[in-house]
Parts: sequence; structure tokens; C-alpha cells
Amino acid sequence: MKYNREDELRSRLNKFLVSSFDLPESDYYSAMSTQNFVSLKSALSDINNILTLKITLGFCRWLANHYSLDKSHAEQLESMALAAKPNANGYDVWLGYPVAFVGEVKCNIPINGSSVYGSAQRAGIEKDISGLINGKRKAPMTTESVSKYIAFLDVPEVRAANEHLVKVSRVCREYLLFAGNEADLKRTDVVHGIYISIDA
Repeated sequence: MKYNREDELRSRLNKFLVSSFDLPESDYYSAMSTQNFVSLKSALSDINNILTLKITLGFCRWLANHYSLDKSHAEQLESMALAAKPNANGYDVWLGYPVAFVGEVKCNIPINGSSVYGSAQRAGIEKDISGLINGKRKAPMTTESVSKYIAFLDVPEVRAANEHLVKVSRVCREYLLFAGNEADLKRTDVVHGIYISIDA
């Protein structure tokens, strides 16, 4: 059978809508107007921000649990994350008291089921690791003697891409540590890689 690009796109969109939203089988693609597609595209453009926020809130819960933060400090951490605008200066997550730490959140997912990041994704991770190790000019605190974290979405593709990244990136090989035990998490000379599940 000859490949038809529109048939392929129609099939993928219809399968996604049916399986994701438990809709009855139908040709939703053909029923959508240009304005429907434009509205859907606009809504989907926020998906990366939504996923990043979910990872950030899960990361805040992980940090609150890891450091046994009391309710007020755990709420402060979450409030700061909710109040931060996307692409704001400084760190995605940080606290100076009663414990000090800084963290970044990465929502990089290799495309098309790959296990390797694209060059822009790799550069972004390396830049965040350098910013955690060396500090940022507009950040609210210095990072030299505090714990540093970078949080990733916990899915198999991301784990595989991170394994590859640590092998091929000098910055990641030298400074990114996926902690295997509590002793590792006490180090302040590396960035601790943390995986956050958002399905729970």
C-alpha cells in the first residue's frame, strides 16, 4: 500500500484521542476545522510547561521528604515553585533555611522513542549543571557549599538518554551523579540527578 502522509496523521490523531480520552472510535481528524486545529495547537503548546510544573511539584515533595521539612517549609518550597514564571532567572527550586539546596528541573524527553537527547537538549542540561556548580549571577544564593540537584521525569526513555549523556558529555561525566545511596546525597561537589514520577 502506498504511503499517504495525511492518512498517517489522521490515524495517529484519532488513535491518540480514542485511547487517551476513552472516546468512541471515530474520524475526529476529518471533523475538525482549521480553527479547531489552531485551538488544539495552542492548548498543546503548554504541555511542556504543564509537565515541567508537575515534575517540579513532585521534586518539591521529594525534597520535603528527603530533608524532613516541617509543614511550613514544605509549603514555602511549593509556593515558590508555583509562583515562579517559566524561564525565570535563578533556580527552579531552592531553599536557604532550615537547610540549603538548589535545583533545576528538566522536562527533556527524547523524541520518537529515542534513547539519545538532541543537541539542544544536551546543551540545556549541560548549561544547567554548570549553573548549579558555578552559580548564577542573578540567583538568590550561592551554590558552593550547598546540595545541588537536577530533576528528570522518570520514564524509561529519559533514563536511557541520561545513561548515554553521562558517557558522552564531559560536563555530565564529571559533575552529574545519580545517587545510589544516602552517602552520595551528602556531596556538594556534584549535581545529584533525581528521577520524579508524576503518575502517583
